[in-house]
Amino acid sequence: MNFIRNPFSLKELSVEEPFCDRAVEMKELASHALNFANVVLYSPRRYGKTSLVKRVQNAIQGQGIITIYVDFFGVGNLEAVANKFATYLYSYCHHDENLFKKAMRLISIWRPVIKPDPEMGITITAEPTTQINGLALLEETFSLFGNFIKEHAPGFHIVLDEFQEITELRESKQIEGILRSQIQSHRNVSYFFVGSRRRILLDIFNDEKRPFYKSAINYALGPLPKEEAVSFVVERFSSAGKKCSPEIASRIYDKVRGYPYYLQRIPYSMYEISGKTVKDEDYERALREALQEEKPLFQAKVERLYPVWKQLLYALSGEPVASPLSTAYLKRHNLSSPGSTQPALKNLLMLDYIEKREDDGCYHIVDPLFDLYLKQSVTVEG
Repeated sequence: MNFIRNPFSLKELSVEEPFCDRAVEMKELASHALNFANVVLYSPRRYGKTSLVKRVQNAIQGQGIITIYVDFFGVGNLEAVANKFATYLYSYCHHDENLFKKAMRLISIWRPVIKPDPEMGITITAEPTTQINGLALLEETFSLFGNFIKEHAPGFHIVLDEFQEITELRESKQIEGILRSQIQSHRNVSYFFVGSRRRILLDIFNDEKRPFYKSAINYALGPLPKEEAVSFVVERFSSAGKKCSPEIASRIYDKVRGYPYYLQRIPYSMYEISGKTVKDEDYERALREALQEEKPLFQAKVERLYPVWKQLLYALSGEPVASPLSTAYLKRHNLSSPGSTQPALKNLLMLDYIEKREDDGCYHIVDPLFDLYLKQSVTVEG
């Protein structure tokens, strides 16, 4: 049997895999990195931020830049912030014996722990060699990293992914202060602070009362451009021996509003169920499958909301509006007073469930399939 792999990926794209457009973003972000500028890169979840920054890092390595990617997702305590940084640093340096030895010499409060792994070959973690902990451990880690940076003239590029996770920690304000005071002294390094809870991440860098205020370039990652996205879908089908018309690819784009993940997810199912030529019914079925797959996640998102938040969410799905606190809107959707609805609006924005778009000034549901789920839920309940 001659198996042809599905040309659409549901995982994080490696730097070798086909990537839809983002040529402008690649060029701009690589330029910021090479200029040692700090950048706040933000977008909704599953917009391809991680794949993009790893491609940027891959592109600039040819300039002699040392690139390190750190994922802060799930940091449960203060020590974990320092530990993750040290672990990712040693994992990168392990590929270069001289660099690895230099890291062990200069960042001596951490030592690498290397263990065999049946899948990866080895895994590398870090453990402290000192009795200091808490904020002092974090400060010393970044201070010693500053010394490490000075010994590599071409410079560094550091990605701190899901950076907003530090705000969940009790010592978050002190963590911000320590990181800011250390990072501002790192001259030949560019930091990319990446995240998907946009309001929380942007508040870190745009609130004048916080340490990171105005210390990085705000860079929004938008939806994929339609022409390039449609061509990408058509080409990927063609690469695997199937034909998808631009009209069907355009329907997908319009339904998901250029949302990168769904521009892979829906065609993935279409490829699995279609014959040599993709038909309209293949698209319809694939859309239903994608929605059904996401349904448990969407249900959980709704169920954990307070009643007023939930009511406002359904209202904005059915009727996006610029002024959800107006008397007429509240009355139409059986919402209570502005005093109780305003906190719901603020919290839905913080959760990144809704956003206020620049094109029409209205509040909309961020995730297009979540929006579709909400609309269908109202229909079923009605």
